[in-house]
Parts: sequence; structure tokens; C-alpha cells
Amino acid sequence: MISNNFRKSTLIAALICITTSMISQELVTSIDSTSIFIGEEITYKLEVHSDTLNLIKFPESKSFIPMEVLKTYDSDTITSNEKYIISKKYALTNFDAGNYILPKQKVVFGDTTLYSNSKKIEVKLVTVDTSKQRLYDIKPIFSTNKEHNYFRYISYLTLLLISVFIYINRNKIFKNKKFKYEKSPYQKAKGEINLIAKSDYTAVQNAKEYYSKLSFIIRNFLEIKVFDHSLESTTNELLFELKRIKSSGELNLTSSTLNNLHQVLQTADLVKFAKHYPDEDIAKKDTEVINITIDEINNILPEPTIEELKKDYEFHQKLLKQERNKNIKKAIIVFTSLLISCVLIASVLFGFTYVKDSILRNDNLILLETKNWVTTEYGAPGIIIETPEVLTRKLLDLNFTYLNSNNISEFAFYNNDNSMQIYVSNTRFNDKIKPEDFQKYIDYTLDIIEDKGLSNIVVKYENFTTANEAEGIKVYGSADFIDPNSGKIISGKYSILGFFTENEFKQLIIIHADDIYLNEITDNVISSVELIKNQQQ
Repeated sequence: MISNNFRKSTLIAALICITTSMISQELVTSIDSTSIFIGEEITYKLEVHSDTLNLIKFPESKSFIPMEVLKTYDSDTITSNEKYIISKKYALTNFDAGNYILPKQKVVFGDTTLYSNSKKIEVKLVTVDTSKQRLYDIKPIFSTNKEHNYFRYISYLTLLLISVFIYINRNKIFKNKKFKYEKSPYQKAKGEINLIAKSDYTAVQNAKEYYSKLSFIIRNFLEIKVFDHSLESTTNELLFELKRIKSSGELNLTSSTLNNLHQVLQTADLVKFAKHYPDEDIAKKDTEVINITIDEINNILPEPTIEELKKDYEFHQKLLKQERNKNIKKAIIVFTSLLISCVLIASVLFGFTYVKDSILRNDNLILLETKNWVTTEYGAPGIIIETPEVLTRKLLDLNFTYLNSNNISEFAFYNNDNSMQIYVSNTRFNDKIKPEDFQKYIDYTLDIIEDKGLSNIVVKYENFTTANEAEGIKVYGSADFIDPNSGKIISGKYSILGFFTENEFKQLIIIHADDIYLNEITDNVISSVELIKNQQQ
């Protein structure tokens, strides 16, 4: 059996081996400068000190965001005092002025993962001799809210004009016309005969015109009701066809009717071709003959069948429907033209994106244009901010908690699709907060929002002063996060306002998609921040 002393010795030896293996690797970082001008190159170096050689994986270029990697050098290995030093250098820069945090770098050495410390880097503007530069006047303040109101007024005016137009033309567009039968061929012929009979007749001046109308009236009546080719037939051809119809029994025409018609048509031919000028009495007599002939022919015509009457009714209904549809199409064209014109004019004045989103009722635009924003103090004493909707106190699942502290209050707001999140956190520590720990707590807040799904975080920071002259730290930048609706990675932004007192840390955190309306909401919220100081301080 194995003695207890042997077991103890084995356990101690194993612990020593584990401890030795844990401390046998060390990651050393160095950077030649933490303050550069825009575009200036700095060298960042990672060194792994180890007693043994193993597979090693240095970070890739994208892990250095917000800094840009100009060049990646090959790794190098040297031996010193029976230790191996594996190193790799990166040439970094940035082309935007600001204060940045170079994130922690991860180096995988065999089965061990090593992390470097984050670095604070200041990128400064290149000094410019302003005496040699042209100076320009400051541009006037651009008020988007006024533009939004103007667009509303124009929209209301446009709708009013369209409504007035539809109201004025409502009878033409929407009213159903009652069906009215057109005059029958007999009624039309009788009406035209009456007009001719009442007109003045002068043998020499208008005989040709008079008899041409008279001939056309009887021929047109026969064309419709008796013989299809009456209009283009000669007088002899017309009489021949009418006699054929009489002989066949299709129409019971009398010989006197045919003779009277023949005489009038012959007179009309003489007037037309032989310059014959009948007296007024003869013209009036011929007019009466045609009038009686029309009556006689109409009286012997068969009555229309029910099918013919129905067909005639349906035909006229179809005509009415076509006319109504034509009026509706005209109204739609006018309405569409007015609407398109208004949209184009508004797009020129206010921008197409804003007009489109106003028409389609974009949720973020509606949130921005909320009529009465809410101004509330969150915490006691806390942070006063103005937001489109009030933030809700979180009682469970608090997001922003820190070691050796009590989260005395946390408030949150989420818009409809969670593309914007606003938090206010008030934390009290058990001990006094040292100024050198400010960065640590800000970094921890960044770690928290990273755990919420943000990636590729670009970090900038600057001093911040509220409207009531409370001083704090502003950390902001761009980031990618997962769209909760589509599951796709989208571009976004974040802002953190941190305020430190003797033992309290108050902060406003805003995370949102990169959207013009959410950007404006964020700016408005941040500009409204005021800090209520503790009366005991």
C-alpha cells in the first residue's frame, strides 16, 4: 500500500509542476509612443517569455481596432538566459483625431491564453499655421425641427387641396348616372323633318342643301330599319330593293308609299345633278311626303323583341360604365400627379429619405418627433435627461454591476425593434473611488456592453461638461451588433457618459443602430443631461 507521506509528496510535486507551468509563460507589451499626430506611425510589440517552445498564435490585424495596422512584421525568436523570447511587431496609426483605447490583445501559447493590458492612445491634429489659412464665417444653426413642421404643413395643405378637388368633382367621379334611352331612329328622323319644315327655303339659294338633307333623312331611316345599303344606293337601286322586300313579304309596303318616295328622291336627284330649283310650295309638299312616308314605314315595322330590348339596355349600360370608368381614371391620374408633384417638391426641400420615412411612418422618425419629450431625474440624487419616453426602473437582472459596490438604481428604455437601448445606472462603492480607477470602471462598462452582443468596438473618449457644469467622461464610438429581428450584423454606435463622485459612479449608456433619426435622438438626449449633486458634498 502507498503511504500517506508518499501521497503528500506526489501531490506537492504535481502542484509545483502546475504552478511552474502556469508562471513559465509571460506576455510583455511595449509601445514606442502613446501620443501621436494624425497618420503618424507607432510600433506595438508583443513578447512571450517562456522556458519552452510551443505553438503560438498572435492577434490578427482586426483585433487592433480602432487603430489601423499599417504593417505586420514576422515573428522572431531569440534565446536569453535559458529562456525563449518570441516577439511580433505591428506598425499602427490612426487618421482621425481623438483619444482611443487600444483593446487587450490575446496571444495563444499552446494551451495557455495570455492577455495584454489595454493602452490609451492620443491622436492629435497636425499643427497648422492659421495665419496662412483662409477664414470662413460660421455656418448658421440648422434646425431640423422647423423643417419637419414645414413638411407637415405642406402635407396637410396638399391633402386639403386633393380633398377639395374630389369634392368638387364628386358627381362626375362617383355618381351613378340614371339610364336614359337614346332617341329611336324614327324619333330622330321626325325631329330632323320638323327642323327642315321650320327652316326658310329659297329655291335658288338653298335648294341643293335642303333636298340633300331631306334625302339623307329618309335614306338614313331606311338604312337603320329596312335596307343596309340605303345611303350608298342610287334612287333606282333603292326603289328596286324596296320592291323586292315588298314582293318577298318581309315588309308590307304600299304602292302609293313607294311612288311618293320615288317622286321625292327623283326631285332631289334633279336638284343635285341638273340644277333644278323647285318652288317653295313643292319643297314643303315633298317634306310632308317624306314625313308621311316615315310614319307609314314605321307603322308596318315589326315590334322589337324582348331580347332586342334587353340587348339595347345592356349596351347602353355598358356605355355608361365605360364613361364612369373613364372619369375615375381621370381623377386617379390627377390625384396621382398632384401627389407625385408634392412628394418631389417636398423631397427637394426636405430630402427624399425624410419624405419617404414620413409617408411610410418610420418608427424611429415617429420616436424622434414625439411631441412631448419626458424630462425626468433618474436616481436620488441622480441624472436628469430628456427622452422621447420615460425610462423604466429595473428591479431584476441588472446589467451594470461592479465588485465591491451596490447598484442602487438602474433604468432602461428600448424602442419597438430594440435598435436603441438607453440605460441610466447609479452605483455606490463601499470605498472611495481613486482617480486612477476611473479608467478601470469605464473599461468594465465597455466589457458589459460587449457581452450584450457588440463587436468591433471603436473606443474614443473625451471630457464632458453638462448644461449645469457638472464634469464627467464621455466614451463613444462605433460598433457592430446583431439585429434582433433579422439576426444579421449591422453597424451601430454607442455613447457612455460617466460621472464620478467620492464613492458613486453615475452613467448614461446609449446603444443604437447607425440610423439618422436614432443619431439625432442620441444627440438630443446627451445635450439634455444634467447631474444633481449630493447636498452633503
